[in-house]
Amino acid sequence: MRAAALLAAMLGGMVTDRPAAAKGAETKVLGLDKVIAFTYSPTKDFDPKQLRSVTFIGPTKPEDWQYWRVRGVVMGVGHTWFDLLRSPIEKAVDNLVGQNYGGNPRPVVMIDEFGFDYGGRMDEKSAQILRQTKRRKPELALAVWEMRGPIPKVLAEAYRDVADLVMMESYVGDKKQYWWIASQVWSARRYGILAKTIVVLGVGKGGNPGENWAQTKEELEQQIRFVRLIAPESPGVGFFGGTAELLARADALCAGFSDRPADGAGLPPDALSLAATFSSRHEKPTLVVSPDLVEPNYTEDGSGRLVEPKTMRPYLINLGDKDAQNVKVPQSGMAHGPAWRDGTA
Repeated sequence: MRAAALLAAMLGGMVTDRPAAAKGAETKVLGLDKVIAFTYSPTKDFDPKQLRSVTFIGPTKPEDWQYWRVRGVVMGVGHTWFDLLRSPIEKAVDNLVGQNYGGNPRPVVMIDEFGFDYGGRMDEKSAQILRQTKRRKPELALAVWEMRGPIPKVLAEAYRDVADLVMMESYVGDKKQYWWIASQVWSARRYGILAKTIVVLGVGKGGNPGENWAQTKEELEQQIRFVRLIAPESPGVGFFGGTAELLARADALCAGFSDRPADGAGLPPDALSLAATFSSRHEKPTLVVSPDLVEPNYTEDGSGRLVEPKTMRPYLINLGDKDAQNVKVPQSGMAHGPAWRDGTA
């Protein structure tokens, strides 16, 4: 977070407060007043049927929709990206349209996940799959996990036009990584889709060795407070994975989610400062970047392998109202000395 704040200060961006966002989405998402999503939640010692705040759940068995419908909960059937992006577009659409939805008259598919190559070939294909699926089966609600932000334009426009819910993967461990959440919310707001976008928080151990998400009740509550502060117009929040203890805590915290304060009460000063940086208007170019947000390009070569040469890209985000020109970005590494490559954006 310090790197982001330092670069913004160097560029001298003038900050003004943005108009206060409306509290909650004006249009119902998936027919719900609020979206409290528990995804991939079943564990050995936790039955999702214990949840009380949940309004959206999945992926689960297609026939379970009848149980959840009685409770006023929308249920989604899962579908991963593997066969979608490794098949011709027409075949991918056939797979989504022809999937077993258990006879649900209002089916929902949860697509895990899109956002692979910064608006490249795979993102363009993802956008086409979404558009053609909605055209073929308009009653099918599309809930899509977006793996990272900022969202590329080609996907953001498809989400705006045909997605019913966008779930931003925001799996972070502590406040040092909160600007991952902030950058995703900023991107969704920029493209006008935040009213149907939720932040999905990672709960418990991460998906990779040594990766940890929210590990304590206190950290989980702080992340929820941060989401309420930075995205008050979002229709809710979601959770991915989790232990029985942490899921029960998330459930309790979300019982009155819409009534929880959106003023950042209880957050540490650096988290409040971060939220202000991403939520305020900057009249001049204001760039933020962090070594924590360097991600690979996941474009495949058509056979399931990443294209060569493999590349890593840092997120360099301009929060300002004016374009930034002739920006030089030095790159350094232990093996190459203080600055071994310069790039101009």
